[in-house]
Amino acid sequence: MVKKLLSHILFFFFLVTVQAQNKILPSQSVLDNSNHELYVSFSEVIHFDHADYLRILLTAIPEMEVINEEFHPQFEKGIAITDEQLNFMENEAVRISKSGQSVRNLRNILKIRIDNPTNERLLDLSAKLEKLTQVKYCSLLSSTPIQPPGDIAPVTTNYEPSQTYLLSNPGVNMTYAWGMGLTGAGIRIRDVEYGFNKNHEELVDVNATLAAGMTISSSATTEFTEHGTAVFGIVYANKGAYGVSGMAYGAQEMVQFPEWQEIGYNRMNAVSQAIANSVAGDVIIYEMQTGGQSGNYVPAEFNAAIWDLTKAATDAGIIIVAAAGNGNQNLDAAYYASYRDRGDSGAIIVGAGSPNVNHQKLSYSTYGNRVDVQGWGSNVRSSGYGDYSIFGGDFNQQYTDFSGTSSATPIVASCVVVLQSYYHGLTGNYLTGIQMRDLLKVTGISQGPGGHIGPLPDMQAAIQQINVMLSTPENLMVVFNVFPNPVKDMFTISVQEQVMVTAKVEVSNALGQKVYSAAIVSGNNEVSLADFQSGLYFVKVIDGEKVAVKKIIRQ
Repeated sequence: MVKKLLSHILFFFFLVTVQAQNKILPSQSVLDNSNHELYVSFSEVIHFDHADYLRILLTAIPEMEVINEEFHPQFEKGIAITDEQLNFMENEAVRISKSGQSVRNLRNILKIRIDNPTNERLLDLSAKLEKLTQVKYCSLLSSTPIQPPGDIAPVTTNYEPSQTYLLSNPGVNMTYAWGMGLTGAGIRIRDVEYGFNKNHEELVDVNATLAAGMTISSSATTEFTEHGTAVFGIVYANKGAYGVSGMAYGAQEMVQFPEWQEIGYNRMNAVSQAIANSVAGDVIIYEMQTGGQSGNYVPAEFNAAIWDLTKAATDAGIIIVAAAGNGNQNLDAAYYASYRDRGDSGAIIVGAGSPNVNHQKLSYSTYGNRVDVQGWGSNVRSSGYGDYSIFGGDFNQQYTDFSGTSSATPIVASCVVVLQSYYHGLTGNYLTGIQMRDLLKVTGISQGPGGHIGPLPDMQAAIQQINVMLSTPENLMVVFNVFPNPVKDMFTISVQEQVMVTAKVEVSNALGQKVYSAAIVSGNNEVSLADFQSGLYFVKVIDGEKVAVKKIIRQ
C-alpha cells in the first residue's frame, strides 16, 4: 500500500518461509539490514500466571536451560493489551464467535530481548526456539520504518465531482446511500499507519484525532504522514462545498494509531492499541503490508503475530479491513501454504482494481482466493501530498490522486462503515467481519481479467440485500410513517399496525447519539424537536424483535 505505484511500500521486514506443522521459520527468512524484534508464541500448555516468564519457561521446558545459557534472553509481555481488556475481548469472542481461544492465544505471546540483537543472532535464536514442541512460532518484526507506500482562503475547488468512485459502476455508488441519509452515523473507525495532518482543511473541523497518549515521530517525513491524510480524506473528509467529501463523513470518530512514534517504531504496539481501544461494531483499517516471497508485498497478517491479533479482534466482533499489499503475489502459490493453513483471520482483505467498468486486477496488486474484494487502485482524488493541487501554497490545502492498495482499502472500509451503521440502525446489532465480507462479495460487481481480487462493492445492492435479510417472517420491520418531513418543531409518527405495550421510539442525531426515547402506541404519536438543533436525525421504532428506521430533517 502506497502513495504512488513507485513507492509501493509501507513496511519492510522480509519475513518467512513455509515449513511443516504450520510454522513460519524466521531462521529461513530473507532479512534486510534493518533492526528487528523477536516475538514468540508459546502453546497453551504453558501457563504464564506471573511475570517471571523465564522462571516459568525454565520449569516447564528443560531444553530452555541451554538456550538461556547461550543467549541470556529477557522475556516480557508481547501484546500491550491489559488483562482486563483481554478478559472483555474473550467474553465478547465467546458471545459472538462461540470461542475465546483466539484471544487466549494472545496471553502466550512474549517479546524477547537479547544482548547484541543482530539479525543473525535473532535468526539463530528463532531456529532453536522453534525446535521446541511448546513453541508455536517465532515472528520477526522490523523496528525501523521506511517510506510508505470550513474552507480557508484562498477558496479551494470543489473536487467532489472528480470523486467518481462515489458514483455507480464503475464506482461503488455511495451516493445511493447518501440519498438515504446513510453516512456512517454511530460507527467508530481506527486507522493503523504512520500519521496524518489534523490541520488539513478537510479534517480540522471533524472528529479525526490521534490516539490518546500516542505521538507521531518527528522523524516521519511528509511522505509518511501524508499517506494517512489521504486515507482520512477518502473516509472522513468534511462534507462541504470545497475539496473532497469523505465517503463515511457522518461516522462518530476516526482515530489513528501510529506505528512510528517518538519512542520508536513498533507495529505490534500500534495494532494492539487499536484493538484494545475497540469494541464490537468498530472498524479498524490496516494501511500496512509486509514482505512475502523475495520481499514482495502481501497482507500484514502474513506475519503470524499480526494474524493472531487480527483473529482475536474479529472473533470479538471488531471488523478489520486490510490491504492485500502491492507485491503482485499469488497467495494461492505453494510458498503461502502455511499462511493459508492458519485458517481465516476474519479480516476483509482488499486488492487494487482498475477505475473503470472492467474492474481488472492492477499489475501490482497481490491476489488469490484470500483477497476478498477490490477498490480503485488509481485515480482516487483525496486530501494530502499536494502533487495534484495546492491552494495558496498552504500545506493544509493540498490534494492528491491517491493510488495502490492504499487507496483501495479506505474505499472498501468506507462501504463497511456505512453498511454497519445502516444495519445497526435497523436492528440494534452489528454485522461481524465475516458477515460483512459475505455481504460485500454476494452483492458486489464482478471483477474482470487478472488474478483473483474479488468484486467491487455495490452500495445499492448491499443495502437492498440487508433489507431482504431483515424481511424474513420472524423479523418483519415495523410499518410506520413520519410527517411532516422536514420538521420545524413537531412531527407525527403514525404506526400502522398493532404494537406491544413495550414498543418505543428512539431519535438519534447524525453522530448516532440517542437524544430522545419514549413509549409509542398504535396510531399517531407526536414528538417535539423544538429544543433540537437543525440537522439530520434518525427515528427508530422498536416493537419487540421488530425494528425500523426513517430519517428526518430538523429545519
